[in-house]
Amino acid sequence: MKKYLYSLLVFSILVACKGREESVPLTPILKNKAPIQKGLAHSDTLSKESAQGQSKGKELPQSKRRIILKKMKPVFGYRFVIKGDFDGDGEQEQLLEHFYSLKTNKETNKFYENIPDYGDLVTLTIKKDPYSFVSCTNKNIKNLEISQGGQLLGLSYLKNEGDLNGDGTDEVSYVVNWADWSNLNHWHLMTYRNQQWEELYTFSIWDWQLPDLPETFNEYGMFGLQNKYINAHNTKANKAIEKDLLEFKGLVRKIAKDSIEIYYMTNEAELDTLGVNLKYCLKKEDRSPKNGI
Repeated sequence: MKKYLYSLLVFSILVACKGREESVPLTPILKNKAPIQKGLAHSDTLSKESAQGQSKGKELPQSKRRIILKKMKPVFGYRFVIKGDFDGDGEQEQLLEHFYSLKTNKETNKFYENIPDYGDLVTLTIKKDPYSFVSCTNKNIKNLEISQGGQLLGLSYLKNEGDLNGDGTDEVSYVVNWADWSNLNHWHLMTYRNQQWEELYTFSIWDWQLPDLPETFNEYGMFGLQNKYINAHNTKANKAIEKDLLEFKGLVRKIAKDSIEIYYMTNEAELDTLGVNLKYCLKKEDRSPKNGI
């Protein structure tokens, strides 16, 4: 079970979308952007020491750590695949998640079995020089570039939101799976127009608002992510996790043409709903909530 946070000192900033509407609350969930973001580290990253300060566990001696590291086995990790009409041509296509190492220029594994602790996974991930993107089976649609050379483990979430703004194309939501100790994150809502991916809206969330991915389980503490457990062999459990993931309704709901409701984190670290009129979000500064990180 995932633990919930009670309080956190959070940065305040950001600007509002002018089209605020009266909204119908979403059911509470219990449980970047088209240009490549190069060399990106998660801006909400907590230090390893801050997150691990919650745990009473002792670090392994270096001699034992070296032995365990030699026994590590790569785990490919979950890859999202979604269907939709993303360019408005009336045909269905697929979007497929990719996770590459720029060291090898090949698709690579996200995780490892028998890894001593989460810090080792972060270190190995950075050494890979990861490149995360989403390709389309329709070769006329460009890749959705997530991040290149950054500190990430691909995607935590990818969803076809349907046509939210009435332009005939399906919009897409994604959340990055950052390789860090923070549980602050951002939800990105994208659309494909003018032969490129554009961000329609973005808002802050907690990582624990999202379901776990197959083969992994996140353990959260008071100030952030404590550990990421890998279980690649329990097929029954992983199928159940994938079922929950596919049934997850997300944090965006369409109300009417150009009107959505989001379930987001405010700058007081509280969860709230907000109505957004997308037709007023033409400028970058209007594409995020006023009361959000």
